Amino acid sequence: MTFDDWLEGHEKIVVPAIVKRKLPATFFVSVQGAKWRRDFFDQMRVAQANGSEIANHTITHPSLPSISLEKAKAEIDDARKIIMDSVPGAECLTFAYPMGTKSNEVIDMVKKEHIAARTVNPFNENNISYDFVLDSLDYYRISTVRVWHIVTLEKIVQWLDYAEAGGGMLTFMMHSVYNDKIEKGWDAMPEEFLTGMLDTLKSREDSIWITALASAVKYHQEKKACTIKILKEEKSKMEFILESPLDPLIYNQKLTIKMRNPDCHMEIRQDGLKVDFTFSANGEWVYANVLPGKKIKVKYWAY
Repeated sequence: MTFDDWLEGHEKIVVPAIVKRKLPATFFVSVQGAKWRRDFFDQMRVAQANGSEIANHTITHPSLPSISLEKAKAEIDDARKIIMDSVPGAECLTFAYPMGTKSNEVIDMVKKEHIAARTVNPFNENNISYDFVLDSLDYYRISTVRVWHIVTLEKIVQWLDYAEAGGGMLTFMMHSVYNDKIEKGWDAMPEEFLTGMLDTLKSREDSIWITALASAVKYHQEKKACTIKILKEEKSKMEFILESPLDPLIYNQKLTIKMRNPDCHMEIRQDGLKVDFTFSANGEWVYANVLPGKKIKVKYWAY
């Protein structure tokens, strides 16, 4: 889920609703948007602390290709710095192009400090596949589904079905959320629709990973880049590592590893800490989430 601009409804409706349901989202913030108040950062901090992402949408929301490169660079870089200085923990690694307008020069500027960017280009519902990146620039041309008052919950379910069937990444783009106390804005969505959508998403969290955009992109890039290197393999233990050429200070998203169930007691540790694991429905496989670049130790012993 992505919400653009940072509006009053995001502060007063969206953040409390997603925190209550333990659902993350990405908020693309225009730092000096309409009716801006500095205490908006208070609720951004709440969102960030509860697993959401506060991300870059420029200072004043201009069409970046229509202004000078110098001004465009300031809009991108200054907004990122303000967000990171104001919201503890915010990495500000993703970007949304204001009005969806971009150029090769704008993309080059965004690439310097961001790992991905979302457009306003619509998804092709028949092509939501896992391998959506044909070249690295595709991470800076991520398509989206525009969600507003004319979209039904039934259509949201269809989109989720498309994404689950294709194993791909699906982003929803939302703007204004309103109720009887908060006025309508661009692409106005009533609070009742939002809560229905959130409950629909919550009901699918066992089959669909609902996460912030940066986390999804990190996972996707890490999975493409990582290789498994076995360091030691004996009857009762094994050591291996996920080798990655990516910067570990940025690419710190855990990846899921899949191992055959040894049908005995087992323990997985990384950095000396126990790693939780689960079993597939048929009991054949073991799944665990681990970080690239750090040794993983697995021990086995009889029941």
